[in-house]
Amino acid sequence: MYQLILKGGTVISPEDGINGVADVAVADGRIAALGAGIEGEARQVIDATGCIVTPGLIDHHCHLYPLASIGMPAEAQCFRSGVTTAVDAGSTGCDTFAQHASFLRQSKLRIRAYLNVCSTGLDSLPRQMEDVDPAHFDEGAIRAVFAEHGEALLGLKLRTSREVVRELGYLPLKKTVALAETLGVPVMVHCTNPPGTIPELLCYLRSGDVITHMYMNKGNTLLDGKGFVCREAYEARSRGVLFEAADAREHFSFAVSEPAIRAGFYPDIIATDLTAFSMNLRPTAFSMNNQIAKYTQLGIPFETVIACCTARPARDLGMEGEIGTLRVGACGDVAVFRREPSAAEFGDRPYGNPDGELRPCAWRLRTMLTVKNGEMVYRDELF
Repeated sequence: MYQLILKGGTVISPEDGINGVADVAVADGRIAALGAGIEGEARQVIDATGCIVTPGLIDHHCHLYPLASIGMPAEAQCFRSGVTTAVDAGSTGCDTFAQHASFLRQSKLRIRAYLNVCSTGLDSLPRQMEDVDPAHFDEGAIRAVFAEHGEALLGLKLRTSREVVRELGYLPLKKTVALAETLGVPVMVHCTNPPGTIPELLCYLRSGDVITHMYMNKGNTLLDGKGFVCREAYEARSRGVLFEAADAREHFSFAVSEPAIRAGFYPDIIATDLTAFSMNLRPTAFSMNNQIAKYTQLGIPFETVIACCTARPARDLGMEGEIGTLRVGACGDVAVFRREPSAAEFGDRPYGNPDGELRPCAWRLRTMLTVKNGEMVYRDELF
């Protein structure tokens, strides 16, 4: 018996080359069948005609409560946005990760995490910035956390903003990459308002490392002096550096994203960087639904955007074929959306910020259903 059959939706699973009307069936927590006219006994049969059916989304960059006091409520925010897997981007450090490890295991949301090089992670925010002085890196404790909890950890996280690194410049980045090299893990580096140029920052990164907030416009940016994507960005991508759009309140700009997208320099991964400060904050990142609609309307093909929220981050998590796909045998993670007309707008800063710009929003995605391992964890009351 199937747990669930979704009938007649437009199924988009870029990993599998699928974009068309089909049925999806789930049994025993796994995708059991995919194709036209699936029949059989099922506990639930839902008509998804007129809806878009995708693999469960992966928010590759967010901050979750209780890993951070500024974190968003994980299951409530994610499931209502079609997200079944989330990556906490460095809320905890070696002194604080262990106390939250059980939360990661117990949550219905699938959670992975980056470990902050600051021993206490982001615990000091918003009162003061984290301590990223390499002289204070506790390398022994960091190694111990990876040794004990490596299955939950993806790599090391560093914020390179001038406000964080101060007079240290790129020294914390160099030391973080060196430490990551000895651990055999990647680095995620926050680049907003960097202490030097983006080309210099990119030169330190290796294959598998992630530069996040790629379209920010504070300080030196992805663009060169002529308004084109810098040569070093193309070189970094060619050697395997991943570019992530994770926008939050102010880590995104139309001034950088629009020329980059026109040039075809798309994100490898699209995420949110949501916290308690930025979730539900209009007209910025708001949710993964919002991110999908925004980047599509900025000119990236819809199927490519879905890949940036499913198959591509799944690959980075080392879970290709398990999540981010609707192939038979994969985890039974499914999201169902309805595209609805909208008279709202997208923004690159919250309302009231004089530096913000706005763009029209012709449509948005409304989450109708989220299924995690075959269990319905969110359902619109009218679906």
